[in-house]
Parts: sequence; structure tokens; C-alpha cells
Amino acid sequence: MCACLAIAIAVIYGQTLGYPLLSYDDSQFVWENPQVKNGFTSEGIHWAFTSGPYGEWYPLSPLSHMLDCELFGSSPKAFGKSAWGHHLTNVLLHAATSIALFLFWWRLTGELWPSAFVAALFAVHPQHVESVAWVAERKDVLSGLFFVLTLAAWLGYLRHGRSLLRYLWVAVLFALGLMSKPMIVTLPAVLLLLDYWPLGRLEVTDDLPEWARSAMRPGALRPGAMRLVLEKLPLVALSVLDALLTVRTHNYGTGTIAGSERFAVAANAGVDYVLKFVLPIDLAAIYPLPPVVEVNWQVIGAVVIEVAVSAAAVAGRRRWPWLFVGWFWYLVMLTPVLGVVQSGFLAMADRYMYLPSIGLSVAVAWGGLRLAGASAKRRRVLGGIAAATVVVLSICATWQASFWCNDETLWRHSLASTIDNPQAETNLADALAEQDRFDEAAAHYELALNQKTWPVPFTNMAAMRIRQKRFDEAQRLLEQALEIEPGAAAAHGHLGAILAQQGQFAAAEEHLRRACELEANNAQFHYTLAFVLVNEKRMDDAVREFARAVELDPANAMYQNHLAATLAQLGQLDA
Repeated sequence: MCACLAIAIAVIYGQTLGYPLLSYDDSQFVWENPQVKNGFTSEGIHWAFTSGPYGEWYPLSPLSHMLDCELFGSSPKAFGKSAWGHHLTNVLLHAATSIALFLFWWRLTGELWPSAFVAALFAVHPQHVESVAWVAERKDVLSGLFFVLTLAAWLGYLRHGRSLLRYLWVAVLFALGLMSKPMIVTLPAVLLLLDYWPLGRLEVTDDLPEWARSAMRPGALRPGAMRLVLEKLPLVALSVLDALLTVRTHNYGTGTIAGSERFAVAANAGVDYVLKFVLPIDLAAIYPLPPVVEVNWQVIGAVVIEVAVSAAAVAGRRRWPWLFVGWFWYLVMLTPVLGVVQSGFLAMADRYMYLPSIGLSVAVAWGGLRLAGASAKRRRVLGGIAAATVVVLSICATWQASFWCNDETLWRHSLASTIDNPQAETNLADALAEQDRFDEAAAHYELALNQKTWPVPFTNMAAMRIRQKRFDEAQRLLEQALEIEPGAAAAHGHLGAILAQQGQFAAAEEHLRRACELEANNAQFHYTLAFVLVNEKRMDDAVREFARAVELDPANAMYQNHLAATLAQLGQLDA
């Protein structure tokens, strides 16, 4: 079974080994990130544990990218037509997680085929393509592996002696998972669900595995709900600490909505994710928020469905414990990303279902087992349906993975799968502009500009106009971007560069210093600011900015040369 899982994943994701890295986040996470592409350096490791991508704290993910650059190279060629090594790491991590998930559920329940079906759905479901085919989503597959290993370590802790050493091992694995992606903060709640079923530590339900039933024979003392909670408090403390770090470092300003709008987004997403799980069509890299978010009949219907299923799961928890555990596994794990804490312009994202979908798979697998009962005929029929489902999903996942072959293909597919998607329009325009297809790019930028709620299309179109030397138009676009979001670092950086070309050095310095404040680790901002300071004859200040650019990107020969030239002008050539 482990071999079958590995083969299925190889068939689906083998194509990704021929894909390049994308501009969409892969650039910021890997190939344009000097802290990462230089491999393991003291500066890079310090950055991973302090600043990290976008200032967020999940240090193991950038460290894993650094390891890729050490192993597979970080030259433009390594990131070009085939960044196979970086994709291979994602595929191997996904395969390891799928196999570990199968072995965990098999050992937990003693049921081979339902466990295999859960792992197979996890391995081949099209909703998981984004997490595997997108190198920047390394944090999903890395945290997923540590999540499953933590569950397995917890099972070992319960079944083979509750020793301090075993508990510490659980805590270490959980901490590594949190350091890969904070979404798994809800793991202690998942452990409580498993205490109910199939561990049977709260009460004996109608569907306990034989080993758990014998361990909890009539008359045996059970731990009690309070003790079950108390034993997980150290893990809860890790979750709280990581949540505080995430709230402190994550940027929640852009695209934030409030009040009833958040409720509406969360309610719709809770149902939409299940629909995509059952019928994975029109999957997109970005699902935008609708232009108007309001509480309407659709939201009310979603709430009614979610409350009804939850009530049925609670009422039938003794008879259908797998439904109770599976449904609340899904809800609990999805809660951090449902939209209650809203960031950006996303209504939902396929990558958020990487681990929550396991709960739905468990409910389906053990529901099928209960439906089959002791009938050999029913088992054969349901087994055939399960096998056909896995095959169909594998075909769909292979097709879905093909859209991640390059930026243009990805965003054209996203636009075909959604409506009113300014992010996808902008990203497609960026891909076309990179190919010097300026007229086509401008048409897509204009579609995104019409929304006038997001500064990025204005900033990116301005960058394209700068390449075309249409500076007046670029300046107008950047000023519009800053009207929408005064804290848009890229807009400040580009506008500062334009003003410097016009000889307006004081204004240019103001914008560039603001850009450096907003993105302190952007070497290009410091480099451009240094040139402005050189023109203002402030050579000592210029040296500091050139030095900062070199510190952030030490492999950049241009930065090194200009720092050396400026030092020479100051008579400090030996420095």
C-alpha cells in the first residue's frame, strides 16, 4: 500500500520536476531572496528566525529552501526551465506524509482499507495540488509531515507508556510543525477528538477498534475529561506562543474586512470547501473576495447547513463517532483560516484544505465501512467505488497540476475558473510584461485597475511603464497606488527612483526612506537610496546604504562594485 501511494504521487507530480519556479511568491521565497538563494549563511539563518518571508515567523520553511539551494544550486539556470530539485523536495515530503498518514490510521484503528482510503484521498486529491506543485507552499507539506508524525508520536506515548521522554518527543515534533506553518495550532483539539474516537478514552462508543475496546473494558477507570485536557496543556502553551508570534508578525492590514463581512466570508467558505472536496472542479490559485460582502440568503443557508451537520454529528456521536470526529476535525483545523481573522483579498484557498480534508476523508471512509457492514458483496461494491474514486481523482489532480507549469498558464486557468479576479488579472499581466508583451499586459492591468481597491496593479503597471520609459504615466500610477494604500513599499520605491531621475533628490529620498522602513530587508531600496545620497554629495550616508544592500545581498557584484567605488572616492579603498 505504501508503494502504491508513492507510485500514484510520482505519476501525478512527476511532471512538476520539469517546471520552473513561478513569479508568484516563489520569487520572494526563493530565487529573488538573497537570504535564501545563498544557502546556509549566518545572516540567512538569523533572518529565518527573526524576519523571515514577509516578516512572518515559520523559520523551518525558509531553512528548507536554503537546503534546496545548497543541494540543487541557486544560479539562474537552477531556477529556470527546470527547478527540479526544489519541486522534488515538495513531492517527497507529500509522499512521506501520505505514507505516514496511512500507517498512523492503520495502527490507530486496526482497519487496513479505510486507513488506505484516507491516505489515498490525501495523496491524490486535486485540492492538494497547490500545496505540492507550488514551491512557495513548502510550509504546507513540511508542516503536514510534522503534524502526522506528532499524531503518531502521541499514539506511541499512549500505547507504550506515558513517559516524560515520549511526551517531550511529541512536543518537539509539534514545535517543528509550528515552525513550518502556524496553521497546525489546533492540533491539541484534534488530539481531544481522537481521545473520543477511536481511542475511546472518554466513553465507549459503538465503533471502537478491538484493542481500544479491550483496553477500556467495563469497569476500567477512564481518565476523565479534565485530565485529558490537562495532559495537553504543554502543547496548548506551544500553540498559544506560536499564535502570539503569528499575530505579531503577520500583516493583517491589506484588504481587511470587519464585522458581519468576516462572518459571511467564513460561513460561505465552510460550505464551499466541502463542495470542492466532493466535486473538485474550477480550482484556482486565487479565489477573490466578492466586490460586495454581505449577509444574504446564501450566507444564511451556509450557516444552516453547518449547524445542522454539527448538530447531527453531536447527536449521533455514540452511533457514528467517525462522523463526529471527522466533521469537527475539519472545522477545528480550518478555523484559523476561515476568514474570522481576515488578511488580504482571499475568500478561500485550496492550500488551506491540506490537513482539514483528512477529517472529511475519515468520515467518508468509516461511513463506507459501516454501510458495508458484514456483507462481503457490499464490501466489494464499495471497494470498487473507492478504487474508482481514487483513479478519477488522480486523473483530475494530474490535469490540475499541469496548470502550474508557468505563470501565464496558471493565471489564465484561474481567470477561467473565477469571476472578478483582480489578483489573477494582475499576475497574468505581470507574466505577459515579463515577456515584453506590453499591450496584452496593459489590457489585463486595466481590468484590475478598475476595482481601485488594491495598489499592486497600479504599482506593477507603473513598473512596466518605467521599462518602456513612459515615466509620466508611471508616476501618475504610483501616486494613485499611494492614495489607495499609503504604506505600499513598492510604490514608494519606484516613485523615489523616478523622482531621482528628474533631479528631485529630496522628494526621492523621502519616498525611498519610507520604502526602506516598510521593507527593511529589500536590498534594491537601499541601493537606490544610496545613489540618491551620492547625488546629494552625502557620501558617508551613501556608503551606509550601499553597505546595507551588500549585507542583504552579498552575492550581488553590482552592489559590491558601487560600494567599493564610493569608498574609493572617500579615500577608504582599503576598507
